[in-house]
Amino acid sequence: MVYNPLMRIIALITISILLAGCDTIERTDQKKLPKRARPSFNGEVPNMLRGTVKQHVALLGYAKEYRDEYKPIIAAGYGLVVNLDGTGSQDVPPQVRAHMIADLAKRGVGETTRGWGGLTPSALLDSKDTAVVIVEGIVPQVASGRKPAPTGVRKNHPNLRGTLFDVQIFVEPSSGTSSLEGGTLLPTILRIGDLRTGRTQAKDIAIAQGPIFINPFADPEAVGSDSIHRTSGRILDGGEVTKTISMQLVLFSPSHNRARDIQTAINRRFPEEAGQGVLTARATNDELVDITIPPSWSENVDDFMNLMLHINLRSKNAEKNALDIKRLLVADPSPKNADAASWRWQAIGDRSLPVIRELYDFPEDLPRLAAMRTGGRLGDPIVVDHLLDAAINGVGFSGRLEAIDLLKEMSTDPRIELGLRPLLNDQTLEIRLRTAEALIDRGDYTMKGGVVDKKFELFVAESEYPLIYCTQAGLPRIIVLGDLKIQNPIMFDTWSHRLIIRDSKEEENLIDVRYQAKDHRGIMLEQTSTTLPAFICFLAHKPIPESPSKGLNLSYSRTVGVLHSLWREKYLLCSDDKRVDFKAQQDRLLAAINKLTSSTLIEPRKNFDSMPELDDASRFIEIKQPTVVEEDAK
Repeated sequence: MVYNPLMRIIALITISILLAGCDTIERTDQKKLPKRARPSFNGEVPNMLRGTVKQHVALLGYAKEYRDEYKPIIAAGYGLVVNLDGTGSQDVPPQVRAHMIADLAKRGVGETTRGWGGLTPSALLDSKDTAVVIVEGIVPQVASGRKPAPTGVRKNHPNLRGTLFDVQIFVEPSSGTSSLEGGTLLPTILRIGDLRTGRTQAKDIAIAQGPIFINPFADPEAVGSDSIHRTSGRILDGGEVTKTISMQLVLFSPSHNRARDIQTAINRRFPEEAGQGVLTARATNDELVDITIPPSWSENVDDFMNLMLHINLRSKNAEKNALDIKRLLVADPSPKNADAASWRWQAIGDRSLPVIRELYDFPEDLPRLAAMRTGGRLGDPIVVDHLLDAAINGVGFSGRLEAIDLLKEMSTDPRIELGLRPLLNDQTLEIRLRTAEALIDRGDYTMKGGVVDKKFELFVAESEYPLIYCTQAGLPRIIVLGDLKIQNPIMFDTWSHRLIIRDSKEEENLIDVRYQAKDHRGIMLEQTSTTLPAFICFLAHKPIPESPSKGLNLSYSRTVGVLHSLWREKYLLCSDDKRVDFKAQQDRLLAAINKLTSSTLIEPRKNFDSMPELDDASRFIEIKQPTVVEEDAK
């Protein structure tokens, strides 16, 4: 067995970060504390918000600024990528280099007493197989941190993990690194606020690590000879919150009674769950209420915050409150009123259903859509037929998408699967993809597939519009619509002759594959099927005794790269000779954003490449952000 010091460093750095933290670093957030700064808003509170938690409070998150809407935060840090096969660089600013040396030394790199060998931090940074990078992630302002492992439970148990998030990696601007292809990020500490080094760093709240996913269409052997950008990438679910992050509600007018009323109303709607440890809302004084996200909402923080802010302070006469909300909406059916009405009805719960059902057939679009949105999220079986009609014949592109998403989340109902299946043949690409994802999540038998070697999901379904779609977030996913196969005869050569595919002379439905791994150790000669799903599994599968099937053990990025190259060379065919589309998630997001620019009914999915600022004017009035008054720490 060959000794690999880098692999041991990766493992030991991970353990030391989780256990030791960075307690010796001076932190800017220890110097100043917020002090009784009361936010103020110009104008009157709209009628639709009267009686709610949101009427009386602003949000004060980790970023120490008051906001009228929930907003996630950015965490960042300097990290080190290894295993770059000569495409790295030692060129970084002196202060960044000093920071990295100190950080690696703190982890024990270069200390033979810890069993890490003679590899010093300087030697690691000087290697052409490493690169200093900047790591960023979008972190919820209310997030669960990693939990300590009880006796007898392994430390990496999934139930102990903190909130996960995708992270973005890009090469330090002054670096000469040419590619991050094949690289792995060593465990990296992420902190809130501006990226800094030395003694002015903020408190660490998360770590990031793992293999880097770059542009899936990149030819790894064409560095410098094509237009692909290889100096940035992502780690899917590569970030983990390590310190629980709470949020505070700040009362506009300090009052012990009002703070207690807000605490009671929130805890009535969101009671303490098993493993939560504390109440969801805790009034600490006459103007501050601490909020902790319940475990069941940890993956859906945005919805939790909206529901919490739209809770009625008084629980009596819920049906009357629901009716009053309906009257306000019908009298003024504006987009913001419709959005607020839906959240208020959802916060009331099932007792609002008799009222909103009267709006499922309402002639005006906004009240009808607000009611159907509420009915879908509350799981009202009566709304199913209305949502299916909206998905097929809905008002505009965004209304159809929202109806599909609402149906996806509803409980078991055969009408939903039966009604959604025809949309796999819809002329609009996004409708087909959103429908496929809904059917996958609902476990519909028409979407055949599952996880391939713990690397990605593969699902296949019939469609009149052949398509290959690849995601770049969370657990990656490949969706194949239509009966696709590889053309025979074929002569395909890529990656500087390391991957060659030819038609088999033995059988029409087989192809011969010749592959040489990146380390150039040995050549694999295999045969596989021309059927596209089988070929995808062949590319990713790693033969092991428990699963000895043939395979090349390619990463998700490399697998998608092969598929794209075959598609570009027109070797991917549909059984009825229709044109095959190939879409990546970014292409889909841009298309959806273009169609949704004038819509307020649905929000396109967040993407690192284009993350818009949230609208502060959510109270339907102009908002003036207050300055936080601070005092020196004693």
